[in-house]
Amino acid sequence: MEREFAVLVLSCDKYSDVWPAFFRCFWENFPVGDWPVYLASTTKKYDDPRVISLFSGNDTDWSSSYKRILERIPEKKVFVILEDLLLCEKFDPTVLAAIAWFMSEKNANLIKYSANPAPDIPTGMPLIGECLKGAPYRATVCGFWDREYLLKLLIEGESPWNFEIMGSYRTAYSDGIYATTLPYCRNINLIEKGRWVPESVDWAIQRGLPLTLEARPMQKGGGRLISLLQVGVFNLILRIPWRFRVRLMDKLRRLLISY
Repeated sequence: MEREFAVLVLSCDKYSDVWPAFFRCFWENFPVGDWPVYLASTTKKYDDPRVISLFSGNDTDWSSSYKRILERIPEKKVFVILEDLLLCEKFDPTVLAAIAWFMSEKNANLIKYSANPAPDIPTGMPLIGECLKGAPYRATVCGFWDREYLLKLLIEGESPWNFEIMGSYRTAYSDGIYATTLPYCRNINLIEKGRWVPESVDWAIQRGLPLTLEARPMQKGGGRLISLLQVGVFNLILRIPWRFRVRLMDKLRRLLISY
């Protein structure tokens, strides 16, 4: 019987030092079952028989490499996660089964699992709500994706940040975008903008996870403060109803381009 679901860990060669820590947390916390686990890298292979390494080759840009990887995955649905997001608690297998069932039954294009922002309307299933058309932050890199839909959504030349912003606009008229009502895949963000996150490094060291600290600099000083402020502002903005935010931004755009 053809498998419908797979796991895809997005990475590249320059983050290969993080793979041992990521996969130790992953095997401890994610109920893989019979889902194949793919690791997207540039040229390097991870030496673990449970992991299928897929190589993007010449790394021109993030989205082009991503498309080359997706084209080599036969499964219809993929659980996508980044290599620097270390799972910090067990993913309930009954929740995973329910999400997989919903994904298949509704032929969902995306189910976001962070619940940030929360979905807009209920679906009749307590775990999952629907994200309305036109809502911001509809597209996220990480989530349960329909592979064919994701391939069509990706545009060559984009970075992950471009994709989450512009990809959200491109989903504006699509059905089938959902989010969990609670964060079901809790993780520790180990690296931000190419630098170690100090609190995350402390968390990893306390658990004996293998890290190569000399691989990149540590966040500190003003850079760390700016990062914390950005997260705080983002979470504050999310507390404002998105319809009000969109109307306000539309008015500001009309005001600024009027002359």
